[in-house]
Amino acid sequence: MSQPLHKTAPDSQAQLISLPELNAASAAGPAVLAAGAGLLNGVKISLSVVVGAVHCTLGELQGMKEASVFKIDRHVDSPVDVVVNGSVIARGQLVVVDDYFGVRLTEIAQLVSA
Repeated sequence: MSQPLHKTAPDSQAQLISLPELNAASAAGPAVLAAGAGLLNGVKISLSVVVGAVHCTLGELQGMKEASVFKIDRHVDSPVDVVVNGSVIARGQLVVVDDYFGVRLTEIAQLVSA
Protein backbone atom coordinates (compact mmCIF):
# COMPACT_ATOMS: atom_id res chain seq x y z
CA MET A 1 0.00 0.00 0.00
CA SER A 2 1.42 3.39 -0.96
CA GLN A 3 1.78 6.31 1.41
CA PRO A 4 0.07 9.65 0.65
CA LEU A 5 2.31 12.33 -0.85
CA HIS A 6 1.46 14.74 1.96
CA LYS A 7 -0.50 14.64 5.16
CA THR A 8 -3.28 17.02 6.11
CA ALA A 9 -4.00 18.28 9.57
CA PRO A 10 -6.51 16.05 11.41
CA ASP A 11 -9.07 18.86 11.61
CA SER A 12 -8.90 19.88 7.91
CA GLN A 13 -11.57 18.76 5.47
CA ALA A 14 -11.57 18.57 1.68
CA GLN A 15 -14.39 20.48 0.02
CA LEU A 16 -15.72 20.24 -3.50
CA ILE A 17 -16.00 23.48 -5.41
CA SER A 18 -18.06 24.32 -8.45
CA LEU A 19 -16.48 26.08 -11.41
CA PRO A 20 -18.52 27.81 -14.11
CA GLU A 21 -18.29 26.28 -17.58
CA LEU A 22 -16.42 28.29 -20.16
CA ASN A 23 -18.35 29.18 -23.28
CA ALA A 24 -16.06 29.68 -26.29
CA ALA A 25 -18.68 31.74 -28.09
CA SER A 26 -18.66 34.38 -25.34
CA ALA A 27 -14.98 35.28 -25.87
CA ALA A 28 -14.55 38.94 -26.75
CA GLY A 29 -11.73 41.29 -27.56
CA PRO A 30 -8.76 40.96 -29.89
CA ALA A 31 -7.07 37.64 -30.60
CA VAL A 32 -4.11 36.82 -28.38
CA LEU A 33 -1.59 37.11 -31.22
CA ALA A 34 -3.38 39.59 -33.49
CA ALA A 35 -1.18 42.57 -32.66
CA GLY A 36 1.86 40.71 -31.37
CA ALA A 37 2.36 37.93 -33.90
CA GLY A 38 5.90 39.20 -34.42
CA LEU A 39 6.72 38.23 -30.83
CA LEU A 40 7.00 34.60 -31.98
CA ASN A 41 9.36 35.27 -34.89
CA GLY A 42 12.43 34.37 -32.81
CA VAL A 43 11.07 31.06 -31.49
CA LYS A 44 13.24 28.16 -32.71
CA ILE A 45 11.51 25.15 -34.27
CA SER A 46 12.67 21.90 -35.82
CA LEU A 47 11.69 21.57 -39.47
CA SER A 48 12.34 18.31 -41.32
CA VAL A 49 11.90 17.24 -44.91
CA VAL A 50 10.71 13.65 -45.25
CA VAL A 51 11.49 11.99 -48.57
CA GLY A 52 9.76 8.72 -47.66
CA ALA A 53 9.80 5.71 -45.40
CA VAL A 54 10.92 2.09 -45.51
CA HIS A 55 9.13 -0.75 -43.77
CA CYS A 56 11.31 -3.81 -43.21
CA THR A 57 11.98 -6.49 -40.66
CA LEU A 58 14.72 -6.28 -38.06
CA GLY A 59 16.41 -9.20 -39.81
CA GLU A 60 16.45 -7.29 -43.12
CA LEU A 61 17.93 -4.25 -41.37
CA GLN A 62 20.60 -6.36 -39.69
CA GLY A 63 21.51 -7.86 -43.08
CA MET A 64 22.21 -4.45 -44.64
CA LYS A 65 25.79 -3.67 -45.58
CA GLU A 66 27.60 -0.47 -46.57
CA ALA A 67 26.54 -0.46 -50.26
CA SER A 68 22.97 -1.66 -49.58
CA VAL A 69 20.06 0.41 -50.92
CA PHE A 70 16.73 1.04 -49.21
CA LYS A 71 13.81 1.39 -51.62
CA ILE A 72 11.49 3.98 -50.06
CA ASP A 73 7.73 4.11 -50.45
CA ARG A 74 7.61 7.09 -52.85
CA HIS A 75 8.16 7.52 -56.55
CA VAL A 76 10.83 9.88 -57.92
CA ASP A 77 8.26 12.51 -58.90
CA SER A 78 6.28 12.33 -55.61
CA PRO A 79 6.33 15.39 -53.37
CA VAL A 80 8.32 15.42 -50.12
CA ASP A 81 6.71 16.31 -46.79
CA VAL A 82 7.78 19.39 -44.82
CA VAL A 83 7.24 18.50 -41.16
CA VAL A 84 7.25 20.64 -38.00
CA ASN A 85 6.97 18.87 -34.65
CA GLY A 86 5.53 15.76 -36.27
CA SER A 87 2.89 17.56 -38.36
CA VAL A 88 3.04 17.93 -42.13
CA ILE A 89 2.75 21.67 -42.83
CA ALA A 90 3.61 21.63 -46.54
CA ARG A 91 4.67 19.50 -49.49
CA GLY A 92 7.15 20.26 -52.22
CA GLN A 93 9.75 19.17 -54.77
CA LEU A 94 13.39 18.49 -54.01
CA VAL A 95 15.68 20.93 -55.82
CA VAL A 96 19.40 21.70 -55.77
CA VAL A 97 20.52 25.15 -54.58
CA ASP A 98 24.27 25.92 -54.66
CA ASP A 99 25.29 22.27 -54.06
CA TYR A 100 22.67 21.86 -51.30
CA PHE A 101 19.29 20.19 -51.33
CA GLY A 102 16.33 22.52 -51.12
CA VAL A 103 12.54 22.23 -51.26
CA ARG A 104 10.30 24.21 -53.61
CA LEU A 105 6.93 24.38 -51.85
CA THR A 106 3.99 23.25 -53.97
CA GLU A 107 1.29 22.87 -51.29
CA ILE A 108 0.84 24.55 -47.91
CA ALA A 109 -1.48 22.98 -45.33
CA GLN A 110 -4.50 24.91 -44.17
CA LEU A 111 -4.14 25.97 -40.53
CA VAL A 112 -6.93 24.75 -38.32
CA SER A 113 -8.05 27.15 -35.60
CA ALA A 114 -8.69 25.62 -32.22
